[in-house]
Order: sequence, then C-alpha cells, then structure tokens
Amino acid sequence: MLFLVSLLSACGPQKKKTESAEASSLPNEAVPYDLANPTERYTLPKELREVSGLSYYKPGKLAMIQDELAVVFIYDLTRKRVTDEHVFGGKGDYEGVEFVDGTLYMLRSDGELYHFKPTDGVKILGGGVDIHHIKIELAGKNDVEGLGYDPKLNALLLATKDPSAKIQPGGGNDKPIYFYDLKRATLWRGPVLRQAVLADMEGDKPTEPVKPSGIAVHPKTGDYYVLAANGHRLVVMDRNGKIRSSAALDRALLPQPEGICFAPDGTLYIASEGKKGVLLQFNSR
Repeated sequence: MLFLVSLLSACGPQKKKTESAEASSLPNEAVPYDLANPTERYTLPKELREVSGLSYYKPGKLAMIQDELAVVFIYDLTRKRVTDEHVFGGKGDYEGVEFVDGTLYMLRSDGELYHFKPTDGVKILGGGVDIHHIKIELAGKNDVEGLGYDPKLNALLLATKDPSAKIQPGGGNDKPIYFYDLKRATLWRGPVLRQAVLADMEGDKPTEPVKPSGIAVHPKTGDYYVLAANGHRLVVMDRNGKIRSSAALDRALLPQPEGICFAPDGTLYIASEGKKGVLLQFNSR
C-alpha cells in the first residue's frame, strides 16, 4: 500500500516560536540517568555491528535494525541473543525502527517508511503483500536518521540529520523534527533542534554541530530524547522544542551512538556502532 503525504508546515500540533526567544541563556538541567555508568552492557552479534536503530518490543525484548539490511532483529535481553528475524525488503540505508500497537515501522534515510505486523517465532516475510510502504514527500534530498513515537499525538517522529535546503532555506545547522500522524496519514513540521540554543546553554557545550541519529519519547515525562552521533551527546527537549538538557556521551562507551529507546518503566537503552555493536542499559536515578 502506497501513501503520498504532503507537508503542511503552516499548521499542526506545535505553535511557532521565535528563535530569539528560544536562544535565551538557559540552564542545563541534569539528565535523570548516569550516562557514564550503564547498569548493563550487551555485546551485540556480528550482524548488528552496524546497529542503527532500536525500539522497545515486548517485555525483555528490543527490536533492532542495522544500516544495510532490510531486516528487523528481535533481541532477547535475558538470553542475550537474537531470537527472531523479519526481512521486509532489499538493501538500503535503514536508520530507525519503532513498534507501535502491534506494528513494526522501519525508516529509510530518505524518509521512506515500511511497516508490517510481526508474529512470534522466526518469520521471514520478504517483500510480499504483508509489507506496506509509506512515501514521505519531504522536498529535496534529506538525510533522516531518527524514528520515534509520541503516543499523546499518535504520531511517528522523524528527526533529520541533514535537511534539504528546500525545506531549510539558507542552509544552517538547525535540525527539524517531523510528525507523521498515523490516524490522518499526514506529515507536520514539529520542533526544531537549534544549535544556537545548545551553544548558549550553561555547562557542557558541543564542539561540533549536533546531528540527530536517534529519537525517543520518555514514557513518563513525554520529553523527546534526541541522540546525536555527530556532536556525541544526548539532548532532552519538550514537545515545543524547548531544550532542557544537553549531556556529552562517553566515546569509549558509545563510539557511534545510533539507536535509542525506553522501556515502559523508563529504563533507557542506547545502541552504538563500532568494531562490535554494543547496547547499554541505564536505569533512571
């Protein structure tokens, strides 16, 4: 099934704010996780060395995806291994996965979405009729790397690493986040990750542009947690785009952080590419 989606930036769930108001001097609130000391570490199998996205799936299980293969891997946290694999297409640059109401959604870096309903047990689906496709019509060539889900809005979140000049005139390093409304099959422009605000915050500051590589919604606070491999940090913002926190990530622990998700109780998971793929678990303070 193919959906064509038009971008409506003039209206939507977010109110537009002036950049000058957002870029005022801000405190840097503490992230409620000890990012330097994970409570659990998992070494991922070789097929997930280039892990690029993850999602909470079921109790004790996460769904994961990697850059080059159209395969969703179901990872069992107790058994510390992949227990299911779902093939949904051909080779491509896949950057995100999200499990919503029994459906797995997968993101390709150009904004294309795939979705299907998985079953328990090893099930190879391939490119058959059970695989559905959503065409996100962002103007120009974009690099979209983060996929999350906001249950309050019933919308998928798409975070851009490098937006097209056609949707960001004049260029710049600010990174818009988009909402894909699952009920209305409509795309809205949401909050923007503004580099000037990050640079203006007290405490730790980024030394390079922060480019999202993952996004997740905290199940209790509703805040957006934006993961950045470029900039090597975790940024916390609310639905209106106000940045609450910016915390550097340990490069030794997370060489290239690409995937982020939460369990329903607020447990945080971050995955990183590297010589070996790694998954870190952080319990809330």
